[in-house]
Amino acid sequence: MVSDGARDRGGRPVPVREVLADLLQKLGWNEKMAQRQLLAAWPDVVGEKIAGQSRALDLEDGVLTLQADHPAWRQEITVLIPQIIARYNERFGADTVRQIQWDRRLPRKRRGDN
Repeated sequence: MVSDGARDRGGRPVPVREVLADLLQKLGWNEKMAQRQLLAAWPDVVGEKIAGQSRALDLEDGVLTLQADHPAWRQEITVLIPQIIARYNERFGADTVRQIQWDRRLPRKRRGDN
């Protein structure tokens, strides 16, 4: 039996993808999924070498927060900020990233690091 929430006003069944899309929207998960997608794109945006020494941690209100393994990498990436912002906005839409800031906490060691 199909619940009333899975039928449109004409009594016809609604495709599951539409029901799920509505649910994700109501729960605010669309935005969270988009944010995760943007953060996961860090290696594609900056390249494997830079991504191996840094991480995109958070995106909130157009401000992307980064962390680097060493101050030298932070300085190098800082020089690239205009290009990084442009690449993100080309990929995800205008004004997705408007600013980049650095996380002040020390980076956690990754697996395999000594």
